[in-house]
Amino acid sequence: MDKQIKSSENTISKKVNPLKLVVLVLFFGIFIGTAVAFATNIFVLSIIYLTSLRQGSIFPQITLFGDTYSIAPIVTLLIAAITINLIKKYFSIKRFHGPADSIYGAHRTDNEIDIKTGYLSTLAALISAGGGASVGQYGPLVHFGSTLGTSMRLLSKNALSTDIFIGCGAAAAISAGFNAPLAGLIFAHEALLRHFSIKAVTPIAIASFTAAAVSERFFGSKQVIKISLESPDLVQFLPLAILGGIFFGVIALVYMQALTVAPKLANRTNIHPSRLIFVAAIICGLIGIIYPEVLGIGSDSINSMLNYEFSLFFLLKLLLLKLLVTALCLSCGFFGGVFSPALFIGAAAGALLAEALNILNFSNDISALAICGMASVGASVIGTPIAGAIIVMELSANYDLGLLSVVSIASATLITYLFFGQSLFDRQLLGRGIDISLGRSHLKLMDESVGSIASQEFLQFYPDSSPTNVIKKMLEEEVTEAYIIDKNKQYRGKIRIIDLLSNSNSKTCFENVQNDEIKLQKTYSILQSIEICKTFIGESIPIINPKNNELVGIISEADLFLAYLNLNKQIRDLESG
Repeated sequence: MDKQIKSSENTISKKVNPLKLVVLVLFFGIFIGTAVAFATNIFVLSIIYLTSLRQGSIFPQITLFGDTYSIAPIVTLLIAAITINLIKKYFSIKRFHGPADSIYGAHRTDNEIDIKTGYLSTLAALISAGGGASVGQYGPLVHFGSTLGTSMRLLSKNALSTDIFIGCGAAAAISAGFNAPLAGLIFAHEALLRHFSIKAVTPIAIASFTAAAVSERFFGSKQVIKISLESPDLVQFLPLAILGGIFFGVIALVYMQALTVAPKLANRTNIHPSRLIFVAAIICGLIGIIYPEVLGIGSDSINSMLNYEFSLFFLLKLLLLKLLVTALCLSCGFFGGVFSPALFIGAAAGALLAEALNILNFSNDISALAICGMASVGASVIGTPIAGAIIVMELSANYDLGLLSVVSIASATLITYLFFGQSLFDRQLLGRGIDISLGRSHLKLMDESVGSIASQEFLQFYPDSSPTNVIKKMLEEEVTEAYIIDKNKQYRGKIRIIDLLSNSNSKTCFENVQNDEIKLQKTYSILQSIEICKTFIGESIPIINPKNNELVGIISEADLFLAYLNLNKQIRDLESG
């Protein structure tokens, strides 16, 4: 058992020459930042190109009630649906992976992220967004960065832990996508790693700032969100920012609940997923013919809302339709992120609130409500209040707007935390039986099976063995308990030397078998085993293979306690390194 535990520990925190470690940190930080910067920009430019084709004049148009509409949304969504089905079938993909899988991978001590599925998920997101599905681009890019980081892990020969590589990739994706390197650094620690250490901060910072520099050098400086707002009076706007944050928290709560409930409703239809995606394509396509603003990434519409170019009633329609089509797309087979739609919904909610207050002749400066709404809903959905405020500051180059967004974000995230959870990703993992909030130690104890630390040092006898011979052997080995197996190696029970000595008239040792002993299955986790054995009194506990009832080993309370301490030490080394 000690050998297995120590081997696992070395995998997590391998001692490396300090100079070599510095070289590795610099190399992998720069390499991952550069690679993710190119991939991110190519991804974004590809979506822009596909969107321009969809919005162009190459598709037939129809006339309804005197107005002309393009049928492009239905055509492109159907093409995207066919392509995604082919990817799933050809590559045997059961489920595409996203940021929730990146978070889980960062909390494990092994190389958990599925590399093939990770890269194909990025392709599926590109096809979905390019085809017009109401999905985001940043979530898939974060997972792509995490997948790339995981791919690089083996080259380091475990000098750096997996979570650092995942953090580097995720930070680089946010940095390159938003041209916000500081937000990328904070996002990686706040959303994925959820701990700070010097060993992690350095490579992630290098990757994030490298990604921003490479993006600017080779793809030009870009402003994703175009804001032309002046800073409002901070004192007058503060109450509105707090109350607005509560409203945005409710909107974020509705959005996340919709994304949580919609997949369950889709499953109840009993329509095969390969067909369900076409239902979503047709419905969203029909909506997109009349309201093309709600399809795709929606960056242009977000900028229009931030600059108050839409009417109150139109904003309300965009808000409701975006909620509908996003839930429909993500629950029926299209794949992509949830952050870009959250920004759209948040901007619409903020602009809607501002327009309503304007109608009521509200005297305060309300121009910043749209940016506060965008930041609040986005930060609430992905669970990153600090990174959300930093993104606003970096995008707007305006400290006051960032400061006001902090207030709204704080109010919004409090609402969603109390009524939903830390983030949508945490809820997705919880639906798979993974509670990230319990920390790495809990996950590791749940992940490590008790069978992996089973001891083979025990005495076993056949049922018809003589009690005298059994007692003699137990005394020679200095043990007080032994185990009974039959000719087929089936486990029959435990015997104690005290029972054998007390029942001197027994003809076979099987007559003294305990009928109420505690048993463990080899697939039980260490945490489950500790819980089961908390009332155990004795020398050792049998570990059984549930498939054939074979005795595979034993474990003592001391072994469980040592395993618990060693696994917790691994996590402490990981988070403090």
